[in-house]
Amino acid sequence: MSVSSQYEAGVCNIGGSERRRRRRYAAVAFVAALAYLVVVLASSLPTLLLVGLFVPLAIGFEMALQARRAFCASLALSGEYAFDDERGQVADSDARRTDRAAGLKLTVLGIAGGAVTTAVVYGVVSLL
Repeated sequence: MSVSSQYEAGVCNIGGSERRRRRRYAAVAFVAALAYLVVVLASSLPTLLLVGLFVPLAIGFEMALQARRAFCASLALSGEYAFDDERGQVADSDARRTDRAAGLKLTVLGIAGGAVTTAVVYGVVSLL
């Protein structure tokens, strides 16, 4: 399958190897969040430090979404696509605009996922 038949503006701009990379990033981010949670809970650190979960959780959620949807927000912002070992530029300005909107949506969803999960964890731990 050629790259031009794989790329769909706002829908798909990465291939299998890029999706696997994002799944690995998501896993690392979620493990880091869990480790951070354990350290804060197991020590005498203030519960307020749990807000620090937001960063790895937001990254984890965004990377997981990118892997699932075969769409990279940073490539969209730079007007590119990447399928396996081939990278290219998106020539059409409407397609680049569509890609930027889709990338922004994934970023907002990742931030929202990180914020909601952080708030839930903080709330639960505060009640204990």
